[in-house]
This record gives sequence, C-alpha cells and structure tokens, in this order.
Amino acid sequence: MQTHEFVLHARIEVEELHKWLSAGWLIPRRADVEPDYTDLDLARAHLIRDLYELGVNDEGIPIILDLLDQIHGLRRALREALATVEAQSRDRR
Repeated sequence: MQTHEFVLHARIEVEELHKWLSAGWLIPRRADVEPDYTDLDLARAHLIRDLYELGVNDEGIPIILDLLDQIHGLRRALREALATVEAQSRDRR
C-alpha cells in the first residue's frame, strides 16, 4: 500500500506518519522510491494512534512497542519450539 492510501486507512496526517517513521515506530518495506506499507504496518499505526488516545506520551510509545515486539518474538519462538518437539515426537513413533 502506498503512502497516500496508508494515511487514509490509518486515519492519520502525513506529518504524523513522517514523525513515526523518523522515530522508527514504523519501518515499511521499500518498493523502488516509495515505501510499501503492509497490513502489519497498518495494524501498528492503529495501535500507536490508540495509545495516543489512551494518553500515552511520546516517551511511552516506543517502550510499549518494544515490549509488544518482544512478546510477539517470544510467541514465535515458542511456536517453533513446539513444532520441533512435535516433529521429534512423530519421528520416534
């Protein structure tokens, strides 16, 4: 999704998007010159907007995003570990 479409779906202003990009809160893929935003980027933008609406300030946003990224990383690692254990269990039968 291109920038103009992304800001419409995220319901944010372009200036706000640039602020979030500069802060590293959103890191879209690059497609030629224009960033290419995914549904994951859109979900993250909605989360950031929701956090602001809940009263979280600019210092709190990156902390919350980092913690959520860690949780998702741990969940991914646990799923992979479980799949490995299940595969080993099947191989032993």
